[in-house]
Amino acid sequence: MDFFAAHLNVLDEPVQVRKKDGSIKERRRTNQELLTFAEFHTLATKAHPNPGWPLDEHVPSAKGMPTELRRAAINQAIGKVRSWSSAVKAWEVAPPGKRGREPQLGRPGVPVTFYAGMVEHPAYDLTPRKKKRHTFISLKLHTGQKWEKVSLPVVVHAQAEALLAGSALEKERIAWERKRSKTAQAGSGEEKGDRTWVAKSLTVYGKRDKRYPGGVRYALHIPMEKSVDKPRKAEEQRRANPQMPVVTVDLGANRLAVMGAFVEGRLAATRFVDGRALNHRRHRLLTVIHRKRAQSGQLQPGVQDNANLWNKIRNLDENAAKQTALAIVRFAKKHGAKVIVFEHLRRYRPPKEKMSRSGRKNHKRAYWLRGQIMEWVRDLAFREGILTVERNPAYTSQVCPHCKVLGERQGSRFTCKNPNHRYSADADFVGMMNLYRKWTKTFVYPQRGDDPKPEVA
Repeated sequence: MDFFAAHLNVLDEPVQVRKKDGSIKERRRTNQELLTFAEFHTLATKAHPNPGWPLDEHVPSAKGMPTELRRAAINQAIGKVRSWSSAVKAWEVAPPGKRGREPQLGRPGVPVTFYAGMVEHPAYDLTPRKKKRHTFISLKLHTGQKWEKVSLPVVVHAQAEALLAGSALEKERIAWERKRSKTAQAGSGEEKGDRTWVAKSLTVYGKRDKRYPGGVRYALHIPMEKSVDKPRKAEEQRRANPQMPVVTVDLGANRLAVMGAFVEGRLAATRFVDGRALNHRRHRLLTVIHRKRAQSGQLQPGVQDNANLWNKIRNLDENAAKQTALAIVRFAKKHGAKVIVFEHLRRYRPPKEKMSRSGRKNHKRAYWLRGQIMEWVRDLAFREGILTVERNPAYTSQVCPHCKVLGERQGSRFTCKNPNHRYSADADFVGMMNLYRKWTKTFVYPQRGDDPKPEVA
C-alpha cells in the first residue's frame, strides 16, 4: 500500500491503446498492468537484481511468500489505494463546511483470497452423521518465521458438505468433457448433463471473539458458481406459446406475497405468505426506538442511535425477503413456470390516514421490503433459468377479473359493482389474477370520461 501511495500518478496516468479498427483510445491501467509494474520495481530478478523499492526490506514477512498469495495481496492493495485516492479527491473539491475529516489510507485489514492450488480439499464422507461434522483443511500459513502447511479444523454443515461433494463430482465431469471434446470450456454451457454448483477460490476471515482459543474466530468462505442456459426473452416466449405456465405475484404489507400459477390459461394453484406477524414485531421495535429517542433528547449528528435495535429490524426484513423469495421461486419451479410477473413498483407514497411516527416508519419499511423481495427473486430465479418481468399495477386490484367491471376496494376486500354478477374476494388475490391478464394483454382498463371504448393493456 505504501508503494502505490507513493506512485499515485501511475494509478491515474492514462495510457494509449490501439483498438482493432486502428484507432487510439486512452484508458487507465488495469490491475494486471499495475501488478506487473509493482513486481518490476519491488522484486529482485536476474533481469533487474536491484529494484528501486525492495519488498523484502519494507515487508520482511514477504520473504518466501507464495507467488499466488503475494499477487493477491498486491491486488488488494491496488483496490484500497484507488479507493483512498478517490476519497481524497472528493474531499478536496467538497465545500469547506462539508469536508469533515481528511480520508486516511489506513492499514490492510481485508481477508486474503487463496487461489487454486493453495488449498487441499479433504475427502468427504457422505454417510449420515451429526448435523455438524469436524474435518480438516490444509492451508499454507505464515508462522512468524516461515511459511508452513497447517491443518486447521473446520465445521462443515450437512448442506455445505453436500454442495462440496457435488462440486467435486462436477469438476470431474467438466474435466472429462474437456478431455473428450478439447473444445468445451468449463462454465460455457457446452457440457452436457445436469448443472450443479462448483466451488471457487476460498477466503478465510478472522474475527475477534473471546469464546474461541486465542480470541479469534476463523470462518472459511467458499463461493459457489453455477452455469445456466441463457433463457429467451419473456415476450418471445409468450408469442411462441401464449398458454405457457406463468406465475404472477402480488406483493403487499399484511400479505407479503400472493402467488398464482397459471397453466394453459387457467389458475392451477395459489399460495399466500402472511406478513402480519412481521409487521407487528417491526412496529414494536420502532416504537421502542422512538421512545428511547424521546428520553435521550437531541441526537448527536453522525452517531447511530439504538444500533442493536436497528440491526434487529434490518435482519428481520432481510430474512423475510429471503424466505419469501425462496418460496416464490420454489412455487414457480413446482409448476414449471419460466416467467414470474410482478407489479412495477412506484415511488413510495405516505398514507393519508393519521398514524404515529413508528406507524409511518413501519409502513415505509413494509413498502421497501417489496423491492428487497423482488431483488432476491431475480437472483434466485435466474439461477433456475426463470425470468422476472414487471407490469403496470394500475387498476389491478380495482377491476373484476371475471366481468371486467370496475369494482370497489375497502381495505383488503374487493367487491364487484356489476348488479348481474355478485363477486367479492381478497384484493391482493384480485390483483394477482389481473396481473395474468396484463401478461396476456387481455386486461381491459375502465372507461375514462367520454372515451367510448376502454383501453386494452
